[in-house]
Amino acid sequence: MSPSYLESLEDNIKIDKNACVFCGKCADRCILDNIRLKLSPCRQACPLGVNVQGYVQLILRGKDQEARDMVREKLPFPQIVCRICDHPCEKFCEKGKAGDGPVNILALKRYLFDSPEGQQFTIPCKGPSTHKHIAVIGAGPAGITAAYDLALKGHAVTLFDAAAEPGGLLQGGIPAFRLSAQTVRDELSILTKLGINLHMRCQIGRDISLKEIMAQHDAVILATGLHRAKTLGVPGEELGGVLSALPFLQAVRAGKGPQLSGHVLVAGGGNTAIDTALVALRQGAEQVSILTLESENDLPASKEELAQAYAEGVHAKHSCAIIELIGQNGQVAGVVTKHCTSVFDADGRFAPVYDDVYAQIHASFVIVAIGQERDASVLAASDITIQDVFDADPLTLQCGQTNVFVAGDVKAGGSVIKAMASGREAAISASRHVLGEHLRFERGYPGPVITEFSVDHTCGSKMDRIEMSRRAWEGPGDSRPLDLPLSEEDARKEAARCHSCGGPYGKHRTCWFCLPCEVDCPEKALWVDIPYLLR
Repeated sequence: MSPSYLESLEDNIKIDKNACVFCGKCADRCILDNIRLKLSPCRQACPLGVNVQGYVQLILRGKDQEARDMVREKLPFPQIVCRICDHPCEKFCEKGKAGDGPVNILALKRYLFDSPEGQQFTIPCKGPSTHKHIAVIGAGPAGITAAYDLALKGHAVTLFDAAAEPGGLLQGGIPAFRLSAQTVRDELSILTKLGINLHMRCQIGRDISLKEIMAQHDAVILATGLHRAKTLGVPGEELGGVLSALPFLQAVRAGKGPQLSGHVLVAGGGNTAIDTALVALRQGAEQVSILTLESENDLPASKEELAQAYAEGVHAKHSCAIIELIGQNGQVAGVVTKHCTSVFDADGRFAPVYDDVYAQIHASFVIVAIGQERDASVLAASDITIQDVFDADPLTLQCGQTNVFVAGDVKAGGSVIKAMASGREAAISASRHVLGEHLRFERGYPGPVITEFSVDHTCGSKMDRIEMSRRAWEGPGDSRPLDLPLSEEDARKEAARCHSCGGPYGKHRTCWFCLPCEVDCPEKALWVDIPYLLR
């Protein structure tokens, strides 16, 4: 019997979408492999697979605590993520495709976790001890996620980092007006509560070698990120007043940042450059300009962050490259720029092309924010090379046949949420490795889901997208948060805009009325339509 014939039969799996939370348990439970879950585009886009559709609908129904619990199933540090996530889910929201603006998913998550209830959490139950010891090197987003997941599996975890506190760039590289140090501390307190051994102020390659750690542990996850600042490589970079973005941001977060004045130039067009420009204003700069290699329409920075920068008075000069820094009495006094006509070649490789249009811009300070690169010193005295890190298996993240796995930016740069997802994948591999399990089994299988389907656009309200309100910046020294969370009323209204794409259904029409799907549905949202005499 052909699948097309079966699918033409009546679907006797009935779903109440006003009760369903789209968890997919019914599809997992179906003995006949009949039920499939149409996976909403927003959930597909989330690197950590958070059930976005589910928690948005729970907010709409007034079940905020259930929504928080659902987020925490996949997201171990929601207090952090709700403030800094680049929300790829919104880019794939069907509401946005319809031209109405995507559902403000980030604001809804912020609403859930900015409340007193959202700031409380219960320590998850750990699995029984495996008596296996796993080291995680690097306590940034990838490392803390890997450590969290491994601890829950019952492994003994030691987390190494050169900093005084865990968090990586969460503690030092993100401005306080986006993410406070106290929020990071509060959220990451769960690491010690799970029994993770924090080995801080430990420089790998100096205090202990990677080779020693490999020998002392059953597996190692390398999540050291990108810590070495890239330089412009032009004359004059040694002048006083020329700073690197990440050390500058870290110093400001530590209360040791330099006081600025005059005209500050920030080289770079990404989100770090925007953050640097905004922090420069808070450190006393009278005027801040960003100089970007890219054109205005091709900037890697998010539109939201650009809008904030422009609103606070940051200026921008696009399609220009600094080719020289001009000094006076040992201090930077300006830059010489050259016009950039294109940044990448036809194959997408970085290969800027310039014409002969030059300009000179005065500056009191220049802050270079063109990215970070890998620091190979952590690999010293080990058999692991930078090439091994590059060549790590893209699925298992294993370095060759060693007990080392890589995660986060040290493997491939990306956002905080992508780094966390990478840490989770590395943790799965490290756990399987120490338990003698197959590293690749089912890793490429998405589960009993459908990813391409037509969406009913008649569901959801026609209201305009609701944005978080923002208080006015009060000038230099004001580093308090700017974004204010949605009210309960606005959160319900915003959630009501959702099309609630997808849901479970009987794809193959092969139901034998065995009923585990109906019995195990946590919301009693599913029932099996059984002929009367059989029921």
